[in-house]
Amino acid sequence: MVKTRFAPSPSGYLHIGGVRTALYAWLFARNQGGKFLLRIEDTDIERSTEESKISILEGLKWLGLNHDEEIIHQSERFEIYKEKANELIADGKAYKSEGAIRFKSDRSSNVIISDHVFGDVEVNADELDDFIIMRSNGAPTYHFAVVIDDYESGITHVMRGDDHLKNTARHIQLMEAFNYPIPDFVHLPMILGSDGSRLSKRHGAMNVLHYKDEGFSPEALLNYLVRLGWSKGDQEIFSIEEMIDGFDLSGINKSSSKFDLEKLRWVNQQHLLNTNDDELRQMIKDQSEIAKDLSDEVLKNFIDAYKNRSEKTTDLVSSCDQLFSKHISYDEASAEKFLTTDILSPLKDIAASLKACDWNQESISVALKSVCEKHEIGFGKIGQPIRIAVTGGTQSPSIDQTLMLLDQETVIDRIETAILFIKEDTD
Repeated sequence: MVKTRFAPSPSGYLHIGGVRTALYAWLFARNQGGKFLLRIEDTDIERSTEESKISILEGLKWLGLNHDEEIIHQSERFEIYKEKANELIADGKAYKSEGAIRFKSDRSSNVIISDHVFGDVEVNADELDDFIIMRSNGAPTYHFAVVIDDYESGITHVMRGDDHLKNTARHIQLMEAFNYPIPDFVHLPMILGSDGSRLSKRHGAMNVLHYKDEGFSPEALLNYLVRLGWSKGDQEIFSIEEMIDGFDLSGINKSSSKFDLEKLRWVNQQHLLNTNDDELRQMIKDQSEIAKDLSDEVLKNFIDAYKNRSEKTTDLVSSCDQLFSKHISYDEASAEKFLTTDILSPLKDIAASLKACDWNQESISVALKSVCEKHEIGFGKIGQPIRIAVTGGTQSPSIDQTLMLLDQETVIDRIETAILFIKEDTD
């Protein structure tokens, strides 16, 4: 049975690079009908924190990267590592040095690493030193603990960043010293920033829960990351099921990929457009106190109007709160530009015309057109002032569609409020 694992260190948050590693391991296990295990590598007592561990677990849960079997904590296995180190000492394959324990590296021949991504990688034996496997404080090093844990967990495929590729030579020598079987290695190229430099916070290397707070969906984030280093024809948008069905190791690219926040936004928008309206309606209600007081019909009409204009659920929530708030606040710069004295008379006529018309999209369009003809102005002259009056800003669907999202009384009241605003501003 195929077994993969994700082994984060709880000394920080779960970031984009870690998520992609976990995703690939999870997808391969699910594709093969195997198991995906989770191991917390918390041997660094000083740097490991409970807060970081909780954050990592929350991030994986939000993403839906569910693990099989019990979580392994390396901090609970120190006695096992000590016993294994003593076995090596007894066999003459390790020795004590200044309170620590070092492994005797075999320098008689080069080490060949067979990797699914990079092929056969040869590491010169002269590059291998007698490295520490147990520190003087009794804690194991990463190189030692990972070999013991992978074997005892039955890991068949080790997936990790390519910064560990050369380290794998040490791991192979340890495995051979214990007569452990050699797992398949899959080293993933680094994710770079959009400018080609090492991925950092300014590029988007933030806690994955930040993307949750920003309104990205977990499916969209996983969709973006699966294509960030893996190819499957020209397909860009994948469901979780499609990712599982299509994932294979042969599609992993050798070259590094660049994290592009704009592309992520586009992918998220595509998933948003494909999201069931009932689900979207519930998402909005979960995040907006204002939306909770709106009828399903009103919210449905709102989603129909704003869905194509939004990249994230937070965009929808923000637009909903802005449109249906009891008190409209104007964007200061937009109000200064468009709510001017020269538009005062047309706005008065618009308010009067809207009061007299039937409240449907066709009648609203006719009313607005008649005002434009009366004042001999193009619709562009009144479009933005109406938007600002009704929504507070300059971004919305078509004017008639926007007005129809609100009741007639509310629209007229907001236009009259804008008229008073212009008058007060000129007094």
